[in-house]
Parts: sequence; structure tokens; C-alpha cells
Amino acid sequence: MPTRATTALGQEVGALFENAVIEAVRPAVESRNHSIKAATLVNGTGNAYQIDAVVFNASNQPVIIIDPKYIRYTKHNRDKGSWLCVAHYNLRKTHPTIRKSVAALAGSWSLTSKALVRSFGVELLEVPFEHLVSVLGEHGIQFDWPENAGEAIAKESLERFRQLSDDITLEIGRKMVAHIAEPLRHQVVQVLDTDVESLGSRVSQVEILLKTDQGEMLVSSFPQVTAAMHALMELVSDRPNVQSFLHQQ
Repeated sequence: MPTRATTALGQEVGALFENAVIEAVRPAVESRNHSIKAATLVNGTGNAYQIDAVVFNASNQPVIIIDPKYIRYTKHNRDKGSWLCVAHYNLRKTHPTIRKSVAALAGSWSLTSKALVRSFGVELLEVPFEHLVSVLGEHGIQFDWPENAGEAIAKESLERFRQLSDDITLEIGRKMVAHIAEPLRHQVVQVLDTDVESLGSRVSQVEILLKTDQGEMLVSSFPQVTAAMHALMELVSDRPNVQSFLHQQ
């Protein structure tokens, strides 16, 4: 069955955005003896996650996850947002070398979805849908068709898009990410230029996850390492339960 023009153009624009995000940070990454590429990372339970951009160190260990994600309709927020939460959190638990995860969001993302993703420790950079429409419109490509009546518009726009030269296409991508490129580079460089040995002196919060033999899970956060250590010491004493740990919250 032929792909609808609305879907095909959305895929083309999404791929262009993804490539532009990667290229925005590639020079900074490679000049620091790191690499950036799409990769499949596996978590501790064997689930595989395809990540669009992973920064690896010289030992081929993942250091930063960068996920460009484009959605056209807000109805896709829940699925894409939940995926980001689960994938990034699970991969950070499995790969302790991952020091930061970032999502570069383009399109129509709701406030609730963005708040959910942030709550899982994923940093966000945003490109509004209106900006995509404006950049593509400079080249006669209409990208703001009605949700249920845009096939004819999308078909014409798709034909125009595919007739663009490689240089123009790359320039469109650069314009798409222009206002997030520098903040993204700053985040990447900050991680790569900071000595990993300094992590212990820069702790601002400690989170402890306890799992019981009955499958229960208790999560507690502490503002200081000493407070977390005190709670753990209480756990290894001759006490019959974890009440002392819970009282620390």
C-alpha cells in the first residue's frame, strides 16, 4: 500500500531535523576524541532501544544520549513522551557511563508531556512547529495542512521538497535547529570537558531505590551524600524493618 504524502513528508522532515541536530554537535564531539552516531543500546533486562544520537568515549562507552524527536500532532505526545522516559531512565540505570540525556523536541509537544519527560531527568530543547512551518515555507513547502484534509497539499509539498538540492536541504536543516544548536553544544561540551573524577564533589542529590523480596520498591531522595549513607547504615543494623529508612524522607 503506497505511503500517504502526509506521512512521507513528515518522515522526510523528521529525518532532516534529526541529521541537523547531530551535525550541530559533531565537530565539538569529534574534536574531543569522542564519536556520535545512532546506536542500539540494551538495558539490564535485555530490552533494546534505538537511539538516534549517542556520544561515545574513546573506549566506546556511551556518555551522552541525544534524542531528536519530531511529532506533528499532539495525539502522539503520550506514546513518544513515555518512550523517552522509559528508554532514557532504563539505559542510565544500565550504563553508568551515561552522564546526561537530552531530547531535542520539534513539533507539537504539550506542556504535560514535556513536564513528564523532564521529571525523568531528561533535559529538553524545543523547536516549535510554527518554526518548522516558517523555514519550509521559505522554499514554497506548505507544512501546516489540516489534519484530516491535507493529502493534496502534502503531495505537492513533498514533490517540491524532493526537488531541492542537497545544499538547500542542509541549509533548511541548519535553520530548523539554529536557536537550539548553541545550547545543545554547550550541554555536550560541558559534559565532555568536565573531568569525571570531579563527580563525587558535585553531588546535589542522592536517590536510593530499595527492592524487597516481595517485589516492592521504595524510592527516597537525599540532598546530601551523608544523609543517604546514614539511611543505608540504619538498614544494615539489627532492625527488623525499614522504618528508620522511611523516617529519613
